Amino acid sequence: MSGNGEPPARRNPFSPMAVARITDFDSHDSPEISIETDAIRQATAHVSSYLRSSGETGHAGTVIAIVGDYGTGKTHLAVQLVRHARAELTDPANAMYLDATAESFIELYRRFMHKLGLSGVLSQVSDYYADVVADSLQSTGLTADTVEWLGSRDLQPEQVVERMGLMESALLRKVQSTLRDVTANKDFGTALALLLRKGFEHSVWAWLTGGHPDQVLVERGIVKPIDSEVAALEAMGVFALLFGGRRRRFVLVVDELDKIFSLDNQPRPGTLAAFQTLLEVFAKAGACLVLSGLPDFRTVLGPSVRQRIAHTVTMAGLSRDEVAEFVRLAQGGGLDPFTMDSIGYLTTVARGNARTVIRLCHRVFRIADDEGPDAPVTHEMVERAARELFGTLSADDIHGVVRRLLDAAGFDYHHDFLLGVGEDSKADFWITFPGREGGCAVLVTQSLLDGVNVDDVRRRVAAVKDGQGDAEVLVVVNGVLVEGAAIQVRELVGRDPLVHVERTFPEDFRALVGAISQLLAGPADGDVVAALRQRVDLVARQQSSIYGFIEQLTEHVDGARGSTDRQLAAIQRQLATLSGGERATASSPLPPDVEKLFRDAVEVLEELTQLDVMLGEALEPAPEETQEAVQRRLRSVDFREAAGRAVLMQKTVLGFRASVAQWFGVEAAGGAAPTAEAEDRLDQLCRAYDGISEYLPVFGLDPLFELPPWTARNTGMVAAVNQAGRRNRVTTALENLSPRVKRAVWRSSRSGGR
Repeated sequence: MSGNGEPPARRNPFSPMAVARITDFDSHDSPEISIETDAIRQATAHVSSYLRSSGETGHAGTVIAIVGDYGTGKTHLAVQLVRHARAELTDPANAMYLDATAESFIELYRRFMHKLGLSGVLSQVSDYYADVVADSLQSTGLTADTVEWLGSRDLQPEQVVERMGLMESALLRKVQSTLRDVTANKDFGTALALLLRKGFEHSVWAWLTGGHPDQVLVERGIVKPIDSEVAALEAMGVFALLFGGRRRRFVLVVDELDKIFSLDNQPRPGTLAAFQTLLEVFAKAGACLVLSGLPDFRTVLGPSVRQRIAHTVTMAGLSRDEVAEFVRLAQGGGLDPFTMDSIGYLTTVARGNARTVIRLCHRVFRIADDEGPDAPVTHEMVERAARELFGTLSADDIHGVVRRLLDAAGFDYHHDFLLGVGEDSKADFWITFPGREGGCAVLVTQSLLDGVNVDDVRRRVAAVKDGQGDAEVLVVVNGVLVEGAAIQVRELVGRDPLVHVERTFPEDFRALVGAISQLLAGPADGDVVAALRQRVDLVARQQSSIYGFIEQLTEHVDGARGSTDRQLAAIQRQLATLSGGERATASSPLPPDVEKLFRDAVEVLEELTQLDVMLGEALEPAPEETQEAVQRRLRSVDFREAAGRAVLMQKTVLGFRASVAQWFGVEAAGGAAPTAEAEDRLDQLCRAYDGISEYLPVFGLDPLFELPPWTARNTGMVAAVNQAGRRNRVTTALENLSPRVKRAVWRSSRSGGR
């Protein structure tokens, strides 16, 4: 019992962030709950087929693609495939996971090499040496036992060469020749063979990891560093051949490939050709390459490269039964407080998206637990959780977003325009087009979760059509849209409703409005002059919008010039304060990439609020307008609440950083790999941070996004244009912070670098 007589809250068995955990693959127990979906069955079957056939004569390799949208479980499946392969392989190190987070194959290759390690490369090369020594011994008539011991590595080839007095130089030349044949690359054959000679390891390893070749390598004809996309891809192919040359099975999983191949990051033709060669080399070498990412990456590859992919597994949404199985596993066997009915509704609201399902389960479980230990999950709880989790703009805010888009495009429109009789015939926006009859009625609605919500839309559409028969209707959803409701609205208005997603909404809205304008009837005969006049008016409004923006920008520059002296003094004070902070960061036990994640999160929040600068100016002798500007902000309850949230978020991030730094100083001191117990303690820290940050969602900062930063408070329209950019920076820095910190910690501890 708690101190107030109420039973303590139950432990929430669902993750608040629902991001796949990537940890030490040597652990025998999977840290995540996994249910067998069609995609998992297909992918596992393809990898199992490869593993079984690899022992056959002429074993062929394979290339598998896993594609799916955000949150569909791609990384979870990729990790499961690596675990499955490691369980089947004689040497588990021959199954490897890489996440392509660096947007280049050069960095991906370097991480591949660090994960493989000098000892891993040397082990492969030593196996070739053992084969050469064994062949040499067989010709001498020695007992089969000696050759067998060498083959099983009970004896190292160097030991046998020394004890038997064999000619080492001749054997090493034979190894070099073999490696050149296997890798089909003279430089790699020479460099890998040098690893068997004492004193060359450092030079060879530095070159293999992207450094310039030392003089000892240059003297042997190795003059080019591995410092280009094409060279990195060729090098990865060499290691596939190295593993496959002794009929070894090798599985490499590359996750998040869309970070390298995306519609926004088109590869050069040379890189694409080298990637195609890599796929061909993996298949030829008898290795298995698994590529995972958003659907964009397959589109970018083009048809000739896609033909080299033997199998494509598409991630699909979870079914009601699959979600029920997940809930049972997460809760240790039972559904309570969920029911099959509430699970079905939750699955519909989440559209089967695995990440959304898990996050909704976490939020719904908490809501039900707050209601009481015996409270079952209801549809209302699921809807409340969806609204809390995904957030929605206020009515004024969503109308403001649409209005700014229409203004920027120069469209002729009316706001809150009655098209018929009664309130239901009111269009939130009525857009007309030069030379076109009728217009486009934009109807903004909140979440569409059930039949009642759709009925409201149906009633509004009918009233609009009654009042304006030739109107086209665009429904904008400010919230959550379930598939059933989307289908009903599509049948009603002839197009899908548009959900407000900040990242894509402006482009999608402009495209839809443009398409609708083309559907409307054109001018009748004789009205061409009138249509031309309307077109000229449209261009004039667009120019006016641009001129207005330029005027606002000019005012902003003038305002910035006037406040430069005051801001410079504030900056100098902050620099004096920060110098101590930088010294503290320099002595931080955190690796640079981990430290950067925390620093970025703290800095975007400070940039958003700029409370220190604002209050510093206000408490100094300052112009009256500065004092008034401070007071205007502080009079706003929304501003005070959002600023308080931002400070809480900043303090939470700093506390999380301090805890991770303390963990790193104790558990990973001296570059030592953390123990299983240490990993569990780090997991506890991350879960504690997630539990706190759940109550501090980014959408709670909306009033701050709507205001320009204090140091740019005279921006007017400039601030409105930059609002999405500031929101994106904050979201990028804070979203999934604990999983990203955890991944960075693992990468650093595995590589031993700081």
